[in-house]
Amino acid sequence: MEPVRNHRNELVVEAARLHRARYRKERRQTILEGPNLLAEALQAGVMVDTVFSLPTDDTTASLCADNHLSLLPIDERALGRVAGTDTPRGPIAVIDIPEDSLPGGRNVVVSVGVSDPGNVGTLLRTAAAFGWSYAYTVGSADPWAPKALRAGAGGQFHTTVMRIDDLDLLKAWNTVATVVEGGVGPDQIDGSPLAVLVGEEAAGLPDEVVATAAWRVTIPMSGSTESLNASVAAGIVVYELSKRSGQSPDQV
Repeated sequence: MEPVRNHRNELVVEAARLHRARYRKERRQTILEGPNLLAEALQAGVMVDTVFSLPTDDTTASLCADNHLSLLPIDERALGRVAGTDTPRGPIAVIDIPEDSLPGGRNVVVSVGVSDPGNVGTLLRTAAAFGWSYAYTVGSADPWAPKALRAGAGGQFHTTVMRIDDLDLLKAWNTVATVVEGGVGPDQIDGSPLAVLVGEEAAGLPDEVVATAAWRVTIPMSGSTESLNASVAAGIVVYELSKRSGQSPDQV
């Protein structure tokens, strides 16, 4: 039994390392947690490497058997190690990260230095909901980090994702910089395809990015609220622009 136990421990250690961005990049793999995310991944045809669950999780055992997945029952302590949380919600799966892609002619949400994985996940979820692609620059949180996956609620599996090292790659798009003030309303934006640029929560977009954008957009507000959360603001802009461009989720 010792070789089996050692092999199981090795798999747990390797999976836990995927909480680090460097390992995710090297292996092109990540981990997701919970039955809903696993179901989303399977529905989208994502390659699932290994599934960890408690020995008493009969639902996951049946799911793995039906989908011919490799299931590894582990105790609560090991499950917590893989999940990186004190109270993990199984199952936890190691999946392959899909190849980067940014189709031409399709609207895209672009994260420019958005470092919070929760905001990144929400941006990605918004992009997927409206049939847009998602792109991110250096300095943005990894959209395949476990926290971003949880916030994205499976959005990563229903749109295309691309890292871009230079915004010049967006020359084929009409770029729209989201700014707190001084921009036009979403109803005045014209042209397609569109690339909505979203900056960090506090700092916003760099001045040089705003200066080179084809459009600047500001959400008109009334009352005492000075600004919206970055992902909330992006959601409103994407919704309004989707109505104008005629792009729908059916175009994913």
